[in-house]
Amino acid sequence: MSERKVGVVELLQSDHQRVEVKLSDLDAMADPSLAIYFCELREELVRHEVAEETVVYPAVRQLQGGDKIADSCIEEQSEAEELLADMEKVQDDVSKLRTELGRLRSAVLKHAKHEESEVFPLLKGSLPEEDLVRLGQRYEKALAAAPTHPHPHAPDTPPGNLVAGPLAALVDRARDAMKAAV
Repeated sequence: MSERKVGVVELLQSDHQRVEVKLSDLDAMADPSLAIYFCELREELVRHEVAEETVVYPAVRQLQGGDKIADSCIEEQSEAEELLADMEKVQDDVSKLRTELGRLRSAVLKHAKHEESEVFPLLKGSLPEEDLVRLGQRYEKALAAAPTHPHPHAPDTPPGNLVAGPLAALVDRARDAMKAAV
C-alpha cells in the first residue's frame, strides 16, 4: 500500500489550524508560561512565513493574478515579522508581551483567512495535484531549514531571501543553542 502524498494546500491548512489552536490558548495561559509559549509560537510562525516566501509565493506569482496576491500576503507577513521582532525585546515583561500577543493573534488570524480565501483556491484551481504535492515536498524542506527568529530587514522575495534565509537560520540555531546552554 503506497503512502498518500500531501499537497501544499493541505500542509498550509494544517499549519493554520495548529497555530489557531495555539492562539486560542493564549487567554488561559499562565504568566510564568507566557515567555515559553511566545518562543514556541514565534519559531513556528517564522518558519511558516519563510517557507511560504521561498516556495509558495513564487509559485503563486506564476499564476494569473498571482503577483498582486503574493505581494499583499508578503506585506502582511512583513508586518507580523516586525511585531515578532519587537516582541522579542519585551518577552520578559509579561504585561507587554500579553498585549502584543493579542495584537499578533489578530494579525495572524487575518492573514490566515486571506490565504485561505485567495491563495488556496488559486493554487488548487490552477495546478494539477502532482504539482501541489511537489510544492508540498519543497515547503516541508523549507520549513526544516528556515530561521527560528524574525529577521524583518531581510529580503522577502527571491533571490535575496534564498541567500539570506539559510544564513539567518544558521545564526538562529547557534543563538538558540547558546541560550539553551546557559
